[in-house]
Amino acid sequence: MPDYAYFVQMDIPDDRDAEFNRVYDTEHAKYLCQAPGVHSCNRYRLQSTNAAKFARYAALYAIDEPGVPYSDGWRVEGEKGDWATKIRPHATNRTHTMLKRIADAGDESADAGYIFIVQTDVASEVEDEFNRLYDTVHLPGLCQVDGVVSARRYRVESTNLDGIQKYAAVYRITSPSVIDSEPWQAAVQDEWTAKVRDKCVGLTRTIMQQVARHPAG
Repeated sequence: MPDYAYFVQMDIPDDRDAEFNRVYDTEHAKYLCQAPGVHSCNRYRLQSTNAAKFARYAALYAIDEPGVPYSDGWRVEGEKGDWATKIRPHATNRTHTMLKRIADAGDESADAGYIFIVQTDVASEVEDEFNRLYDTVHLPGLCQVDGVVSARRYRVESTNLDGIQKYAAVYRITSPSVIDSEPWQAAVQDEWTAKVRDKCVGLTRTIMQQVARHPAG
């Protein structure tokens, strides 16, 4: 399982939206998934967020190590097709964030139509407890809720997005309604919430719809 994820966000003008998606899914993602060290690319479209900055589209690349997006292999594959000449010049608000995988729960191979992203900072005096309870209680507990397929936690290693929080949890869910369900609300009331939830800083919640999944090769 890859230890890193490369999270790329961008906006695109409405009149180029269809072409953007066509080129990304038929060319760009497929080419980049052929670069050494790339395991997959999952694409998403924003549904809702309370974050101050969040672009409409995002791609999450599973990669072996942080140098992959700066490698010759990535550069060569990224220049293929219509992306470099017809799409990239029109993309705006592009951000790039390198994430280090911390913990996993659930079945990552199963399909899900949406992701629920929770981002936060945490007070330093409870950071160890925050991570311990998130990994051993909170994440696996929420993955027992009907409609939660899997979840993964990340720590930000580098980014060009100002103000991004240090930690992120990505829950793969079957519907946006899952996080409003009674089972979810009950599962949230755990030891993590009781002991460290009020020490979280800048917590944001985002729902994105899956556009496409691209495996390597």
